[in-house]
Amino acid sequence: MTSGGNSTSLPSGMLPSVIEDLIPGFGFFSHLVSLFFDIDISSHLGISVAVLAFLSFALPACWNRTIFLFLYFATSTEIWSHNKLYPSAMRWISLQPALNRTRQLVAGTRSSLSTPWDGEDGKADDEKDVPTDNQLYNQNPREFLYKRKCRHHLGTLRCTPSQDKIHFFTYKGSWVALYRQPYKETGSPWFANMERLYFYAVPWKRHVLDDLINEIHKTPVNGDPKQVAVYEGFKVGSSFQWMQVASKQPRFLSTVALDQGKKRAVVEDLKEFLNPRTYDWYRPRGLPYRRGYLIHGPPGTGKSSLSLALASSSYLDIYALSLSAVGLDETILATLFRDLPTHCIVLLEDIDEAGIKKRSSDSPPSGKPDHNGVGRNLWSAGSVTLSAVLNAIDGVAAQENRLLIMTTNHPERLDPALLRPGRVDMKINMGPVQRQEARQIFLMVYLQPTKTDFMEITPLSIPANPDWRLEDIDNLSTAFASEIPSGRFTAAELQRYLLQYKHDPSAAVRNVKRLLFGLECDTDLSAFRVTESSHQLRFHDTACCIRVSAHIFLWDLPEPCILLIQRALCDSKPGFWEVPAGSCEEQDKTPRDALEREVREETGLQLSRVIDALPIQTWTRSKEGEQHEWVGLPYIIGVSELEPSISHENRQGGSGRPLKWKDVIQLNPKEHQDFAWATEDEVRRDKYKMFGNHKETILEAFATVTQNCSV
Repeated sequence: MTSGGNSTSLPSGMLPSVIEDLIPGFGFFSHLVSLFFDIDISSHLGISVAVLAFLSFALPACWNRTIFLFLYFATSTEIWSHNKLYPSAMRWISLQPALNRTRQLVAGTRSSLSTPWDGEDGKADDEKDVPTDNQLYNQNPREFLYKRKCRHHLGTLRCTPSQDKIHFFTYKGSWVALYRQPYKETGSPWFANMERLYFYAVPWKRHVLDDLINEIHKTPVNGDPKQVAVYEGFKVGSSFQWMQVASKQPRFLSTVALDQGKKRAVVEDLKEFLNPRTYDWYRPRGLPYRRGYLIHGPPGTGKSSLSLALASSSYLDIYALSLSAVGLDETILATLFRDLPTHCIVLLEDIDEAGIKKRSSDSPPSGKPDHNGVGRNLWSAGSVTLSAVLNAIDGVAAQENRLLIMTTNHPERLDPALLRPGRVDMKINMGPVQRQEARQIFLMVYLQPTKTDFMEITPLSIPANPDWRLEDIDNLSTAFASEIPSGRFTAAELQRYLLQYKHDPSAAVRNVKRLLFGLECDTDLSAFRVTESSHQLRFHDTACCIRVSAHIFLWDLPEPCILLIQRALCDSKPGFWEVPAGSCEEQDKTPRDALEREVREETGLQLSRVIDALPIQTWTRSKEGEQHEWVGLPYIIGVSELEPSISHENRQGGSGRPLKWKDVIQLNPKEHQDFAWATEDEVRRDKYKMFGNHKETILEAFATVTQNCSV
């Protein structure tokens, strides 16, 4: 080591040692380079460090500067996430292989929110029903449901280009850049993933971006372009925006339960309004081109269904708005109506619950009325005034070329100013179903929807099951409608009942009386009892008596047998055979209590469970010169002492010691004198003399248990 002035130098072998400490393995790498290439890296250490620094710092900085200059001079197109083009853009991006293979991706499964690259109705592609699902479910329902749960839990893996990064890809032979800029603050966790999309191209390739945007515009978000897109007004930051929340499957007008005359009237009115010549007629006369419908009726009568059917038939999207939404004020309301697109449906559901109420005549509003005839100081229960709502609907700046649909359960609560002509052009009353409408609902359940004109209002004509005949379905629909009293049930109540028998239309007709009386085994009878006659009950203004009957089967014999008991000689109908039965008495709180009591009193057996319910029966009986209405509730039951089980194992024969029936079944000698276990063949051959419809009911019980055993 030499010294001179203030400078020092390291020994020649010390510098590689320092580098080895900083970069482990440098000595070994230097030795390999020297061995194979005869180059001493230590002698070129300064150049090596400079190259390394350039590659680590200068090159990325130069690349970023180049990207910045490209973006600065490039032509670009911007798409906001609240724009209707955004879902199509995201769908288009998800279909581009180059963008799905970019270096920086965001991987994830479907979130709780619907995304544009999910399937129909917000379902991922793997959640859609496929033809094999029915076969798998029929083979092993438990395994199918378990696999579906696992599939839903894991979700479908989705990879999209990451945000805040530049992604290059080629489109029609030209380089295009994609940049996803996330919103920094949205004001709501619902829109945490909101963003803006930027597409860049070199300045002389503007036509490439134009072609790309046109292709995105033509990309359907859902598989079926006939689906109805549903938009709702949501708060985004400090303002409200229309955001798509769902895509609904189209609904045929023929599936809506409504009087044919009313349905035809609204369809003709809608056709006339949508006809281009109608717009040409409105325009020169200075008339506002818009239409308003008020659909009113009790809950469950089909108001929302009719709204969706009208949107489907006219291929219009729905823009739903709740006037009681938090944060909605007059300015935002006006902005939302101003931002409505042409050719759409504005849906205001349950408008009577949104604070738009009828003014009380005994407490007139203060202040002078405005040009709408409404006091300026009159405020609704919500955050917007009635005057603001009326201005948004048909004010000077109101949007035209749209259809307004309002629904309400209580039209009498609405202010007359809201219902005047020009705001409401047609009122549609959706009341309880009439018999003809009940027939429509029956046909809707058991006939298959077809790809016909959505404006068609008549029922369809293809059975849902190829084994059914159209003539049989038509006859069953007539029989079903004949049993339904007009004005008693809503469409939702009838649909709920029919869905229990969606695979068996005959059973729906056979059991329709169970719907009429609303009687189940555990129904509380206290609300139906007639005060002046405790043994009678009142159903829909008709007083009647209830009779329960028990069908008890035994399987430890060569073939299934039913328990029959013979009436005593001192009883009415002496010597006739029947099943254990009796009427509901005052102490019976439910039909099950009456069933348990009658079985115990007439046979000494104990009711263990109700296996199935047979169709309800009705008849009229004359007693002491008076006509009495009766309702029969037949059940198939199991008893604890015999422990019958409808299964293949017990059908082969029971195990254990033979039962001594005379010790098990204890008859009341004042009512019955004998019992027997009868086969179906013996009942058919009239071996046991019966009266009334006992034979038909017993044979139906045999058919029911036989069908259950074959499942």
